[in-house]
Order: sequence, then C-alpha cells, then structure tokens
Amino acid sequence: MKDALTRQEWVLMESLWQKNPLFLSQIMDATANAVDWNKSSFLTYLKRMTDKGLIGYTNISGNRCYTPLVKREDCIDSESRQILSKLTEDSTRLLLASMIQKSGLNDEDRDELQALIAKLGKEK
Repeated sequence: MKDALTRQEWVLMESLWQKNPLFLSQIMDATANAVDWNKSSFLTYLKRMTDKGLIGYTNISGNRCYTPLVKREDCIDSESRQILSKLTEDSTRLLLASMIQKSGLNDEDRDELQALIAKLGKEK
C-alpha cells in the first residue's frame, strides 16, 4: 500500500474487514455509529476506494456487494511505517510510550505488550 488511509476509509474498511461481502445498505448500517453520511457520500467513498484498489465488488441482482482487497494487517503495517519514517529514534520511543499510556489498554493487552517487549529484548 502506498498511501495512508483517510479516517473515512478506515471506517469503511473496518466494517468490511469485520464481515464481508456487504451490500451498501449493510455498510451503512455497520458504520451508523461512526459516520453520519447520506447515501451519496457512501457511494462517493466506495467509488474512490474501488478506484484506489482498496475494495472490489460483484454485482448481485443489480446491486454491488463489496469486499476488501487489502488486508487489515497490511494497512496497519503501512501506516506504522509512514509514521515511524518521520521520527528519530528518540522520538519514536517517546511516541510509543505516549500512545501506550493514553490508549487505555486492559490488563490482557498490557500483558501481551509486555510479552512482546520481552521477546524483542531476547531477539537482540
């Protein structure tokens, strides 16, 4: 993936990653709490995302049924690389620390993060 996803693209992609394929009405229902768009706005974003190669669709009884063409993990990896490419080593550490402190991680997430840090320490 070359370009970072916009916030709006993330919202639509998250709905498709959670369940797919989806018709327009299903996407609208799945994202109702995240965006307040009319049908035209959804269609505009879906067309842009189709043109970018992020999503595809098949016609079923004259209606488009959308599926993601990129993996969530690939998008997260791309976003992470773009953010990290802008930082120095020291600011990377500070950014990660700040994100962890402000993220509201639960106990299970903190345990998983601590295990990852321990694993990374052993790899060096």
